[in-house]
Amino acid sequence: MIISHKIAALTATLTTALSLLAAPAMAFSVGPTNNAETLKNNLLGANTAGLSNFSVSLTGNSAAFGTFTNDPFGLKSGVVLSTGKVADIRGKNRKDNFTIENSDLSTDFGPEGEEGDLTQLNLSFFANSTVEKLVFQYVFASEEFPEFGNSEFNDDFELLLNGTNLAKLSDGKTVTINNLVPDPYNRSTYHPDYIDNPSLTGIAANIVKLDGFTKILGFEGLLKQNQTNVLSIRIKDVGDGKLDSAVFIKGGSVETVQAEPVPEPMTVGGLMAGGAMLAAGRKLRNRRGGSN
Repeated sequence: MIISHKIAALTATLTTALSLLAAPAMAFSVGPTNNAETLKNNLLGANTAGLSNFSVSLTGNSAAFGTFTNDPFGLKSGVVLSTGKVADIRGKNRKDNFTIENSDLSTDFGPEGEEGDLTQLNLSFFANSTVEKLVFQYVFASEEFPEFGNSEFNDDFELLLNGTNLAKLSDGKTVTINNLVPDPYNRSTYHPDYIDNPSLTGIAANIVKLDGFTKILGFEGLLKQNQTNVLSIRIKDVGDGKLDSAVFIKGGSVETVQAEPVPEPMTVGGLMAGGAMLAAGRKLRNRRGGSN
């Protein structure tokens, strides 16, 4: 299991590096939209058998939602949520954030002095007994990087499945500015999931204004079978509403993993073989922390 996680992490790293190197040839585009049906269709993958009765609700400014294509991160296309205007994300990163005024992305939707901007998409759906897990991929990015690491301006991203946050870094930490950049003046402390994108010289500085972002990260969560489930994608400014953060969800990456079928023996010989298979299945489920 450890080896497979290391291989997966290495693959994600190589994919991100190669996509970034190829980025200048891409025509990155962002299309602002708060159309619930458009956002839902861009999120869901081909394998959503067993899910039904979809419903989408949005919280936040209408300019904070959109779709994207040909991104420099390697996701290809999908849905983007921001604490600012998604239309402003595309373009050359010309400024770093030593002062609030010296930044490319700083839209505050709320009144002066308010804690921070919140952008949230809730996807509600019914899951039948044939599906077990929901999986997804994403990239978190921010204009707060890296200067405001280890500060009160600790913007964060959560992806909640029935109230449980599945969006974690490769070491299990939550996705926040401070966890990715614990000390902005000591690069050796930067999280291995973090990619710096300084103005003018950053690897994607000609494509996105965001000053840093994560590698492609992917996680999965257990569904409640034969019940309604709620997936909440939320990103929030912390400390104030300035300096935007964004999350990119890979299009079609919200997919299901089917539950393993239980054999139904039909003969005496089949009953004996089926009994052995069921016993082995129970042991396997017990190892996974499941129940009979």
